[in-house]
Amino acid sequence: MDHSTLHSSLFILSLIAVILLLIGRCKLPPFIVLLLCACAAGVFSGIPVSDITPQISHDMGQTFGEVALLIIFGVLLGNILEKSGGALLLAEKLIFSIGQRFPALAMGIAGYIISIPVYCDSGFILLNSIRQSIAERTHCNPTSLSVALGGGLFATHALVPPTPGPAAATLILGISPSLVIPWALLVALMSTLVAILWGKWVIRWLNETPPIEIKKVKTVSSPHQTQIWLAIIPILLPLILMSMANFKTNGTEQSWADFLSQPANALFLGLLASFPLVRKCREGLAGLFRESIQSCAMIILIITAGGALAGMLAQTGHIARIAEGLPESLGLILPFLIAALFKTAQGSTTVALISAASMVEPLLPGLGLDSQNGRLLAFLSAGCGSMMVTHANDSYFWVVTQFSGISPATGLKSFTIATLLQALTGLGTVLIIARLL
Repeated sequence: MDHSTLHSSLFILSLIAVILLLIGRCKLPPFIVLLLCACAAGVFSGIPVSDITPQISHDMGQTFGEVALLIIFGVLLGNILEKSGGALLLAEKLIFSIGQRFPALAMGIAGYIISIPVYCDSGFILLNSIRQSIAERTHCNPTSLSVALGGGLFATHALVPPTPGPAAATLILGISPSLVIPWALLVALMSTLVAILWGKWVIRWLNETPPIEIKKVKTVSSPHQTQIWLAIIPILLPLILMSMANFKTNGTEQSWADFLSQPANALFLGLLASFPLVRKCREGLAGLFRESIQSCAMIILIITAGGALAGMLAQTGHIARIAEGLPESLGLILPFLIAALFKTAQGSTTVALISAASMVEPLLPGLGLDSQNGRLLAFLSAGCGSMMVTHANDSYFWVVTQFSGISPATGLKSFTIATLLQALTGLGTVLIIARLL
């Protein structure tokens, strides 16, 4: 390794350490930290001070233009499904149809589906009353059901667009969500099944059995007043439309297929399909829109700051020098390790995935991943890394433990280990997919 490559490597490692220290230890907002690090990277790399702010503004504006509509439409769609009771009805239909014989499988698959449009934190709170009911009816251990539900929600939250983290990461890595979704669903499914199996196995060694009767979660409206197809169409329609990009036709048909498969357009049509559910929401469309903007504003800011950091690192030339000296043997392991490092240190899956994607994207040529399939595999690897591991610095850990009625120690033994196994299983699945592509 020559002197310049060593210098660049130490610079990037120091930058990662500072980001983790400020976010994880000092509890500073990720947006501020990423923005400060983008400025510092420019200053210490010798970029003229007068050029730093215009460069950051340009990169932030470009990133905002790519992700803003996607995030806003996705969050609004999730809020409508959640507040109308549509998501709860869909979960109930699924769980109570197979829950009597396979309760843990039913909870895991319900979480796997519901977390595509709904945040995993909200999804667990939403489905917690059903989990309690299933535990009471089937005499299944409540902790086993919590691990299955939490794992299913977590898998698609970390891997499947249009969830904000995965959606932003696909754009940063320059890959179409239409290509990502089928493979991400497969990897997330394998991770979900591992969480279900671990939940059933680990209860043999746990001395704590939480009570079944915990504070019930009140839904905004009765989900049984909603027709099931009204809840299914808004979820399936965007996924189907985004997948249209994989089918090639000719002429006008291809133009329309390209238009409809664009993620923002597909999500907007899914959003329009959800409007019949709005009348079930107490807030109304205007209230839901205000709430969605408030909840996604910080996510968009973090994503744009990540774009600014990625652009500044590319401008400084450090990443390019590192990429030249990287062995291709690191391949798919590096995106996984970077995302896992961010996730374990600061807690947020979204921040971990976006940060990893921003830092890995310029390294892809050096890793031999600069093709379409290579970028897909890098995304899946980083998504799996962003699941490793959920513990006390992640709000989702406290949602799962508190609503499940289990102690933090039991949560670490059950749910935290489940997320570790989910991440490793996901990585193993990605390595198998890499052999097939």
